[in-house]
Amino acid sequence: MEEEGKEVYKEALEVVRKVSESLGSGELVPISRAHISGVSYVNIGDAGLEFIRDLAERGGRFRVATTLNPVAVDLEKWKEMDVPEEIVSKQKEIVELLVKMGAKPTLTCTPYLIDPPKRGEQVAWGESNAVLYANSVLGARTNREGGPLTILEAICGKAPYLGLRIDEGRKPTVEVYFEKEVWKAVENRKIPYSALGYSLGLAVGRGVPLLMETRLPFKHIKNFLAAVGASSSIGLVLIRGLSPEVKESNFYREKVEKISLSLTEVEDSIEKFRKKAEKADAVFLGCPHLSPSELREIFYFLEKKGWTPRKKVILSTSRWALNQVGGKICREKMDKVIILSDTCIVVSPIEYMNVKHVVTDSAKAAYYLSNKGLDVTLLPRKTILGDII
Repeated sequence: MEEEGKEVYKEALEVVRKVSESLGSGELVPISRAHISGVSYVNIGDAGLEFIRDLAERGGRFRVATTLNPVAVDLEKWKEMDVPEEIVSKQKEIVELLVKMGAKPTLTCTPYLIDPPKRGEQVAWGESNAVLYANSVLGARTNREGGPLTILEAICGKAPYLGLRIDEGRKPTVEVYFEKEVWKAVENRKIPYSALGYSLGLAVGRGVPLLMETRLPFKHIKNFLAAVGASSSIGLVLIRGLSPEVKESNFYREKVEKISLSLTEVEDSIEKFRKKAEKADAVFLGCPHLSPSELREIFYFLEKKGWTPRKKVILSTSRWALNQVGGKICREKMDKVIILSDTCIVVSPIEYMNVKHVVTDSAKAAYYLSNKGLDVTLLPRKTILGDII
């Protein structure tokens, strides 16, 4: 390790240790990998760029396998997004600096699709949906880390040993039930499964909710958990039949408070995302990033329509996932279908894309886009594909 790199390592280790102490534990645990969330120039600005540049120029290097979250633009198709070159230039510098430090430019919020961590593996992930998926589905262990902290954890290879990293922190704190009318509503395509996650997050807020009665199809887990992360600080949802810990016969289950969510409560939680769909100027799918199987399903519907949907369609996915389905999909004749890799309109300067009202199936996207001032219509994906596109 170069002399300057040693100094950066020591600084990173000291900051991580102080964070641990401030949270009630001076103990650190080695991590095997990190996922950095604060990489979009739109989110971190010049201050974030300078922070990363300083670490890189002083020899800072990642000691563990490190992946990157989506950035502000598609690095190959940024001109189609009409984003100013100044933003693109600074965004490219951020990626180049992090790659110089040893990161893989995955530029996706779904690193668990590319290389999922094993059960019990200690990782440091900063993207909320990835944290929830790693903890809830894979049984890996990570807290919801902030973007700058994940950079420092990747440099020193350690993280605070507390919270969801320890057995005690992964015990259920509340048991949540959805009333029968809720399940009927999602099965009848009145509301998307992501609405359930959003309402759960609002109702619980923090801790570790336990779902012992659920009809969540696995294909909707990703959007469900992402919505939980958008509306709360929760980093783990224990789900019967899915979460490794709940599957075990010796699953530790103390008596905890039980809450039941009605259809009215779920619908009230997403009321602001129910603008009239016919007034929307775009459909957005891909928050979290679309998987290869999701892409194939969407492409099937688009192909049936001759690749000429009634509204502009924006699809966000990783370059890895797009490569899995074959390059032939990226055809020039898709005038109204925009496939974006590397980015997501949630972390991009969407104001340059002339989009003011979006239809989406993602409650996470609905939350962040509405905060950007856009009108949002939240609907099930089947409804969007069948009736809107």
